[in-house]
Amino acid sequence: MKKILIVLFAGAIAACSDFLEPKSQSEYIPKEATALNEMLLGEAYPMLSGGDNAKSLLDIVSILDDDVMCTDTPGVINSSVTESNASEFILLRALFSWQPDVCVVAENYESPLKCWGNYYTYILGANAALDYVDGVSGTEDEKNIVKAQALALRGFYYFYLVNIWGESYSQNKAGLGVPLKLTSGLEKRDISRNTVEEVYERILKDLNEAERLYGELPESLRFKKDYRTSLPMVQLLKSRVYLYMEDWKNAAIYAKKVIEDWDFALTDLNNLPKDSYYNFISMDCTEAIWVFGSIAEYMTYLDVNVYIDDPMDDEEHISVKFFNASDKLLKLYTDGDLRKANYVLHERYNDSWGNQYEGNYLAVGKFAINPDHNVAARSGFAHAFRLPEAYLNLAEAAAMDKDDETALWALNELRKMRFAKEKYKSVSGLSGEVLVERIRLERRLELCFEGHRWFDLKRYGTTQVEHQWKMEGKLVQTYLLPENDPFYAFPLSRDVLEQNKSLEQNKLPNPR
Repeated sequence: MKKILIVLFAGAIAACSDFLEPKSQSEYIPKEATALNEMLLGEAYPMLSGGDNAKSLLDIVSILDDDVMCTDTPGVINSSVTESNASEFILLRALFSWQPDVCVVAENYESPLKCWGNYYTYILGANAALDYVDGVSGTEDEKNIVKAQALALRGFYYFYLVNIWGESYSQNKAGLGVPLKLTSGLEKRDISRNTVEEVYERILKDLNEAERLYGELPESLRFKKDYRTSLPMVQLLKSRVYLYMEDWKNAAIYAKKVIEDWDFALTDLNNLPKDSYYNFISMDCTEAIWVFGSIAEYMTYLDVNVYIDDPMDDEEHISVKFFNASDKLLKLYTDGDLRKANYVLHERYNDSWGNQYEGNYLAVGKFAINPDHNVAARSGFAHAFRLPEAYLNLAEAAAMDKDDETALWALNELRKMRFAKEKYKSVSGLSGEVLVERIRLERRLELCFEGHRWFDLKRYGTTQVEHQWKMEGKLVQTYLLPENDPFYAFPLSRDVLEQNKSLEQNKLPNPR
């Protein structure tokens, strides 16, 4: 495929739409819908088509919630942390403790948080496809599939932008959201922030149009296992958006579409292979609707190690991870629940004599884990839209809408595929707030380390989070994140504010 080149200005907030005039045979203006369709892979999807790393979209929230803790292992931090990796370690502590100056810390240590620019870069790719598609050759179906993907992706990116940097829709939909950039053309002036409500309205408008376009395509083109967006992906995202907006009826409607209208199926954890790993973040999994993001980027915050003495050799050391799955999360898995063993990576390590020792539960899981419970590869996809979310969205929406029968059905349909057969007991007799809390507990257990928990805490607005910073296994300092804390709307970095003078900074919390 020939190269299509886009020029970016000011972190892609104000961006030039023009494809460059041809300067060689490898640069050209697209003239066919099929060329735009290929361009989307390189310019608008969150992982490049060749499998190379693109910036993970959820890395910024990986260590903010209550499913992650510092290790209790009494070891010494990798010495390289005080040398080449010092900036990354200091930044991770600022993130872990929700410091209001986290962006300044990132700048001081030459490790800026660039997720904002990355999102708008992908949006630029989607906008460019939408700007050009009506002027190129191709069938109506070829053009519609380009439009549907571009709109689905743009809605997806704005959903994450507004939930990372904007205020909570359920708490203050008139609050600061993010700027809506809807064309690839160069803006004549800086763009101010839209309200949270305006961003959500735009997301739904994009997703509604994507749904319509997918619906007009032949059935064979509405969903394919080709790592691109699809009609069920759009429907699941709409269910999630409506859930966050507390539009319970529509959240339930679109969750049911995903469950009932497609051939996805819940995986029975009783039947997983015993002699090989099972990858839930793969289109080979019957639960996977769409996969995205990079394992290598997602694992970055886990790359800080602790060295402990080798029990068999005083001169040797063993490396274990500094960040682990929190004890609070792990204790919530009850007897017979197979998810703890299959979803959360249980670290094992070997000493210099080849003896294997049990390590900690890492704050990562569901992808490419081999029989020894090590990460099998750091290439591949890190996140997925999965069928279990549809059941949980349906359960919560139904419970909030006083439809206890549907809520309990959806909850139990999921749970009976997650427990050992002899241990499973259905949930019954619950209603009201008790049922809602039970469903939200199940949501935490099922969707751990998939990027949902931080956003869920934000939309609930009812939970205080505690993080304990530990060194050499000992408590150094305890940090508290109050409910509805200003940090739930992540601060804008100085370079973003300087590039766009119309942006208003979020309210910052006091130093912790």
